[in-house]
Amino acid sequence: MMDEWRPSLDFALRFQTGYIVRCPLDQFGGKKSTVITYLRIMPRGKEPRLFGAFHRVPEMTPQMLAEINPRNLKQQIGMSGVVGVGEGDYSADLLVTDDRHRSCRKHWKMHVSPNRSQRDVHLDIQPLTVESLDRQAWKISPVSDPRGLRLTIFLDAAPMNPFQSRLRAWDRAFLLECIYSLLRQTPYQSVRVIAFNLEQQLEIFRRDQFDDEGFPALSRALQQIETASISVQALQKRKSPEFLLALANQELAADHSSDAVIFLGPNGHTDIKPRDELLAARKPGSPPFFYFEYFPSLGSEFPDGIQRLTKALEGRTFQIHSPAELDQAIQKMLAQLKQE
Repeated sequence: MMDEWRPSLDFALRFQTGYIVRCPLDQFGGKKSTVITYLRIMPRGKEPRLFGAFHRVPEMTPQMLAEINPRNLKQQIGMSGVVGVGEGDYSADLLVTDDRHRSCRKHWKMHVSPNRSQRDVHLDIQPLTVESLDRQAWKISPVSDPRGLRLTIFLDAAPMNPFQSRLRAWDRAFLLECIYSLLRQTPYQSVRVIAFNLEQQLEIFRRDQFDDEGFPALSRALQQIETASISVQALQKRKSPEFLLALANQELAADHSSDAVIFLGPNGHTDIKPRDELLAARKPGSPPFFYFEYFPSLGSEFPDGIQRLTKALEGRTFQIHSPAELDQAIQKMLAQLKQE
């Protein structure tokens, strides 16, 4: 079975499209096999782009086959691929082949365009353009404007689903994509990124000069989070405001403070109320605070500890439900910073 993905906008403000291939396990008879997928995307009036991927099917020994219920061999294995595309019309061809010279094909056409809520989004991919979505190759703009902003980004490395115990691949992708969109549109001269996990009361990543190498390093740090493994000390303190207050006080007390401090992440299920007397005193030149707070669905908006901290700091919270709202929030933040 071969299915295409309808183009959808991600939080890096790029349209994604791709495919899913499902093969019955019994087609391989328990033998080690290699499956290769080729995806060709042709923008109208332009040269096609070709992408390929290898997929390994492990061998099943006679002993393993003897211990497995034969019905399980009717299950399927899945393979998938994804690319980024700009606005416009495209044709796509997918070829799947294996080392036994068996193959199957699929052809489809697609029209990529923003919907009504996405029309003003600052898209990252030009029209009629196809790009790899390899996050290891992401680039941020070089520091070229000494008049740019000095940014501090506090990344709340928490799963989007508050009932989930650990970060999943889509959680990590969401966090990285949001930072990418924020930096792509914000003129800056320096960026400091600190990632933390509120459940663990732990700072997991810090880079005072966030650059091109920052994305893969941050991605590795996010992969190592196991929020299900929480120390007794963290459990006792996770409703304490001290950890969040310490992060904020670092910025308020800094001799060379940032021009803007941004908290970014999903709404947390721990409602921590900071005590004003524990906050360092705001002084002339203290940076404005912003909170980009993501909610996976409408109707679930309720304050969390970071939102209450942002309010106590006279900052501004942007509630986000979609990539388009993220883009709008970035523009509102930039407009406010120009006025200050």
